[in-house]
Amino acid sequence: MANCSICGRQAIYVAKSGGLALCKKHFLEYFDRKVRKTIRKNKLFNKNDHIVVAVSGGKDSLSLLHYLVNLSKRARMGWRITALTIDEGVSGYRNYTVKRVKELSSTLGVELKIASFKDYFGYTLDEVVKIGKERGLPYLPCTYCGVFRRYLLNKVAREIDGMVLATAHHLDDVVQTYLMNIFSNNWSSIHKLTPSLTSVHKLFVRRAKPFYELLEKETTLYAILNGLYPSERVECPYAPLSFRWQVRKVLNYLEELRPGLKYSTMRSLMEATSLKNTALGEAMTCRVCGEPSSREICKACQLKAELGLLELRR
Repeated sequence: MANCSICGRQAIYVAKSGGLALCKKHFLEYFDRKVRKTIRKNKLFNKNDHIVVAVSGGKDSLSLLHYLVNLSKRARMGWRITALTIDEGVSGYRNYTVKRVKELSSTLGVELKIASFKDYFGYTLDEVVKIGKERGLPYLPCTYCGVFRRYLLNKVAREIDGMVLATAHHLDDVVQTYLMNIFSNNWSSIHKLTPSLTSVHKLFVRRAKPFYELLEKETTLYAILNGLYPSERVECPYAPLSFRWQVRKVLNYLEELRPGLKYSTMRSLMEATSLKNTALGEAMTCRVCGEPSSREICKACQLKAELGLLELRR
């Protein structure tokens, strides 16, 4: 086992690409420096902001909620932090993760808002997937989930007067999405892959990704060290069906062969976006539901219409 590059004690973290080894104390300091640098460099938050943290109940989002609450106290930022969980309605999975969010929110003393697909759309994700199959639609479960989750996160964050919506996307997530967009020839979406995302649309809640420059293994270790890693690991049953699942496996395999590959891919993305405080393109409003959209009818309403849950009228 390697020794800490700073103090010589036994290391718990080793970065193969840079040869850096860190003990528990110095890893947590390293983690804190990286996140604070991302927040400061990209002006993610201001004092006294009402930050809505998207918390799924997984290790990354639990870590983000834990970190921001403690940073606000240490730095006296005066943030009002609200945890927002979307209950998609996945049998045998979401009930476990919602339980973890409730426990951590209670421990940290933060308000928790839970919004369900059933309440807002009339159906759970399991029911939507079944309807989609019966209608012969080509979409995978993650397509419905992703579109409807993003729709609800923005809508509910705005309804509870959130000033910024913080998500736990880390470097691995961002690089995976970058590659998925390249493979799909979807270049128009790449400009959104920045630490902060704004829009001139008055109904769009600004996005922030404080973990943008952290590797997944770093957020995982933070979760373990702070007792946030679930003792019972429950994966979403739909996840292995997704394109992201396949890209993640390939990317992790290539990183083992060529340490530092994820960082070099991220640098490619940074050049593509110039890492500015990117704003969404033309601001449009869905003519059906009135939410922000990049088209005349938003993707959520389009899917609902294809599922037969909504009648579109000219």
